[in-house]
Amino acid sequence: MDEDVDEWIDGLPPAAHERIARQKAGSTAGSLLSAPAAASVHSAGLIPVGEVFGCVVMNLGWTGGGCSWWNTGGFGMASMGMVTPVTTSGAGGKYGSFAPYVNAFERGWYGSLKRMMTEAVALGAHGVLGVRIVRRQLEGSSWEFSALGTAVRSIDPSLSPIPRTAADAWSTNLSGEDCAAAILSGYIPREIVLGVSISTKHEDWQLRQQRSSWVNGEVTGMTELIQAARHESRERLAARATHMGSAELAVTSMSLSEFETPCGGQDGRDLHAESVVVGTTLLAMPGARRRASGSSALTILPLRDAPPPPARRGGA
Repeated sequence: MDEDVDEWIDGLPPAAHERIARQKAGSTAGSLLSAPAAASVHSAGLIPVGEVFGCVVMNLGWTGGGCSWWNTGGFGMASMGMVTPVTTSGAGGKYGSFAPYVNAFERGWYGSLKRMMTEAVALGAHGVLGVRIVRRQLEGSSWEFSALGTAVRSIDPSLSPIPRTAADAWSTNLSGEDCAAAILSGYIPREIVLGVSISTKHEDWQLRQQRSSWVNGEVTGMTELIQAARHESRERLAARATHMGSAELAVTSMSLSEFETPCGGQDGRDLHAESVVVGTTLLAMPGARRRASGSSALTILPLRDAPPPPARRGGA
């Protein structure tokens, strides 16, 4: 049965409240952790309290004003010996090339993360680890953003501090093992952050020639297109991390895709590169107690058998 948004309580649908009640009533906490990850998490003073989920469906229909070259001042120039510039979604203004799309992408991505964290706090969790945020196209221009992770609670504040307020509950897409390693090294995860950028270049004569040439060589226009998207997505990721006041940023994934859209007449087209970068911010814990690492690691492992002991002389 469909759920009306008006029936939601504390920002969560009835189905989420049913999951929370079911997990609170059970004697066993749900978890997405492997056995090694669960052991690592426990060594860092954390225990799982349940699986948590958040979902948002966004319509990503309007992308903005295209390359802004054909329609504003560049009409016909691409076929008259001019080399077109590369523009990015972040530098094209509110309605520039793909800026509305990127803004909607970020709202859906962070919206699913926020709903997952709301569910985690309702379970009494102090953080969520192993988070995976997935974007999936449903139909037409509708996209689902879903976040899934394992909610955990601190049982040893000297290792993993307890957040002062519900708003301070942390999230990370680090694995259980990596999260435990960070905590035991004196860092607590803070938040998962996102950087998205779409760069655009109208296909000019030079780019068309390089893409269709039989000669092996660099396609300079595509190089500039991809570099611009990667650079701006990293800048947006760093800006978000700095805004959170984090001490460290661990980049956990980077993806790049390329697509084309028609622009202008005579088979004109725009080329686009979409760069998505995801990371976790880490905060240093002042005065954090660190567990002893035990025996030192063996830095050199011999790959040959040890020589036999010398034979004893008779009567020795």
